[in-house]
Amino acid sequence: TRVTNDKLVCMRRAPTNNISGRETKISIIIVNYKTAHHVRNLLKSIEAIDPEFSFECILIDNASEDGLNDMVREYFPWVRLIALSQNIGFGPGNNEGMKSANGEYLFICNPDIVLEKGELEKWVAWMDDNPNVAISGPRLLNPDGTDQDSCYRFPKWYTPLLRRTFLGKTAWAKKANRHYVMSDRPKAEVMDVDWILGAAMLIRKDVAETLGYFDPKIFLYFEDTDLCRRAWEGGHRVTYAPIARCTHYHARESVTTWSWQAILNKTTRLHMKSAVQYFWKHRGKPLPR
Repeated sequence: TRVTNDKLVCMRRAPTNNISGRETKISIIIVNYKTAHHVRNLLKSIEAIDPEFSFECILIDNASEDGLNDMVREYFPWVRLIALSQNIGFGPGNNEGMKSANGEYLFICNPDIVLEKGELEKWVAWMDDNPNVAISGPRLLNPDGTDQDSCYRFPKWYTPLLRRTFLGKTAWAKKANRHYVMSDRPKAEVMDVDWILGAAMLIRKDVAETLGYFDPKIFLYFEDTDLCRRAWEGGHRVTYAPIARCTHYHARESVTTWSWQAILNKTTRLHMKSAVQYFWKHRGKPLPR
């Protein structure tokens, strides 16, 4: 069933502060690839919260052919849609949105995020009060309200193997993975971190321009790690800010149990390819923190 035929889709009033221009406070940037059902829920949540400040919503469709374009044009005309002719990837797709954005802040927002009333305002207000923070991430929650990993230490070369293959089942790997996801730090604590998950990331527009946005050579995964690393190298702070909360309907599509699955799983292969690109790019360089 195409999304445009879904009776759950209904047009409510457009957000009153959806204003694109120089006065725009925040640009919400969403990249879609065959997740129109998630995009629908996200856009509905934006309509429901109707942020108090001026904002714009830029939606990039990576040639999904999932009915999204028709759905947005019919039910969410307040969204600026950029329909691409091919799937260029998560990072490059977000770059298309960031380059055309007018907001003081760029909100990189996964389609499977749902926003709650007042949370975006608290997040932006906190960034306003902390001008030395260039990139921040909220407290991500699972749909059942439990905490989700969203801030990390810089990975080792073997981290993707421990995270995505059977090697992660060993006691040593489990300890290394807990260290990587900062499970030793309380989720309610504001803290500088190595990198923030790109599923929900707030970036100052001027910093994004200075850094050159996401690395366009990285198709999927590690683009957020790379951006945050370059931010630290440029003297900018990256901070986990649980002042704001977002619900993330996350599914780890690249996780595998057996080694042969890593070969068959396309998402896992992309993850490993991006890991190679990231570590090769930063080879021989000291960690910035």
